[in-house]
Amino acid sequence: MLDLLTTYLDELGTAGESGAKFMSLYQSLIAPDYWKHYLAIKGLLPHLGDLITSEIEQLGVLEETTLNADLSQGFALKMLTELLASFIAVDALRQQYKSRLVGCVLNGYLCLRKLVVQRTKLVDETQERLLALLEEMTTGTASETEAFMAVCVATLGRYPLGDVRTPVFIFERLCSLIHPEENELGEFLVTLEKDPQQEDFLQGRMLGNPYSSHEPGMGPLMRDLKNKVCQDCELVALLEDDNGMELLVCNKIMSLDLPVKEVYRKVWCAENGESEAMRVVYRMRGLLGDATEEFVESLEAKAGGPQVDEEQLYQLARVMGTCGGLEAMLERLAAIDDLARGRPLLTVLLKLFGLCVKVRSNRQRLLEPPLRAVARLLGALRLLLGAPEASLAEQLLATLEAVLAEGAAHVPPLVPEGVTRDDITFLLAQVGTGRPSPRLLQLLMRVVPFLTLTDEAKMEVLINHFKRQLNFSRFDLEHTPDDDVQLECFCNLSAGIERNDNGNRLKNLLVARGIVQAAIRYLLVYSPPAK
Repeated sequence: MLDLLTTYLDELGTAGESGAKFMSLYQSLIAPDYWKHYLAIKGLLPHLGDLITSEIEQLGVLEETTLNADLSQGFALKMLTELLASFIAVDALRQQYKSRLVGCVLNGYLCLRKLVVQRTKLVDETQERLLALLEEMTTGTASETEAFMAVCVATLGRYPLGDVRTPVFIFERLCSLIHPEENELGEFLVTLEKDPQQEDFLQGRMLGNPYSSHEPGMGPLMRDLKNKVCQDCELVALLEDDNGMELLVCNKIMSLDLPVKEVYRKVWCAENGESEAMRVVYRMRGLLGDATEEFVESLEAKAGGPQVDEEQLYQLARVMGTCGGLEAMLERLAAIDDLARGRPLLTVLLKLFGLCVKVRSNRQRLLEPPLRAVARLLGALRLLLGAPEASLAEQLLATLEAVLAEGAAHVPPLVPEGVTRDDITFLLAQVGTGRPSPRLLQLLMRVVPFLTLTDEAKMEVLINHFKRQLNFSRFDLEHTPDDDVQLECFCNLSAGIERNDNGNRLKNLLVARGIVQAAIRYLLVYSPPAK
């Protein structure tokens, strides 16, 4: 009798809500685990996966062809999903079948996420159930996690490169598997207070204290807090000036590039309770003399602390280099041509790239000529450098630096494919455009020398870019703020040249072009005489 009833599952899609009593009877009959084992042996689980896929495909067709939705749409899909969940709840069946069903469940969840017109309460409930199933089926041993990562990468191939929404979930999932993050920080309170010693110099005050971290203008960066103070207190002159105002937390000066959430988590909560509002003190820089407080530029672990073995910590990232994951990531990255539309995908891709390059095997894989990874990353960098905020460009430059440093350290050096002199010129041109963040300039000056690796023509482009600023006597007579930035960048670039054969080539060229001799002559002429 059970075999006969099982054959009627194929008709559930046609029957719709009329099959409710049938499903109630069927679920009651198979309630004992031994009947579930019997049906699994008869091959029901893969068949359920096919039925679920078929129902989802029909919803996809309706989404594309009609503008109407039936509120009962998705009933059969939900019933089939609940039936599958009842089998997965049995430990023995879950262990045996999850590797075969996880692809079906993942694809089903992703397809339902895309529905708009055909989205009903039943579809929403099914989507949530599939996500819960996915959680159950992807927790296990390291080998099972690696297998699921490979399934995620294979699933990407089902969606066209123009789809910038669906892959976001897959890449987010891969990020969480490689490096599970701390629990998402919820809402917290922030008070913005004027330095009492500058009460007579700064007009206005922040009347909304304490502010919720979810309010507009309260993040994501400390710079946004500074701008909110300037707007609310009508300090318009300081709005575009990142050097005029300082923000202090726990009596430490915070870099304006730091995320507010990280400052709260790592600076405030380290010394205070989470129940207290984070106290941020704002003041004019240099008004009462030079600052004596510690300046916090980065919240990363300080050197000298316990060393972390990144190869071990991010070991799951190696899977991306062996299952085609890096290739899929590069393809998706190269397909993004609209930053406004593709920002969520670009953001998660850069996060995943940052995790992947923590392990050496992936860095070396990205240097293999067929991937043209560096050229593709530079293409994305051109898009990002045109954006007003620098955070994404900084992430990409950090990834490029890790890959290029790996190539430079190899003997013989691994020269990236597809890098042109035009790329060097474009990156150097960014030094004098707008108001790049100090960290962005530092990263640019670390990346550019790597791109000139073993190519004297590219090194010439690099040196010629700074030629005007390297005329030191003329620089003393007249120079613009842009010239100051250019010369400072050249100093940072020179200080960062590696002490190896590759770095020596660039140093020798600097000597051959007379730059070192010119600097020595300038010092001999203008240095004060020794007493």
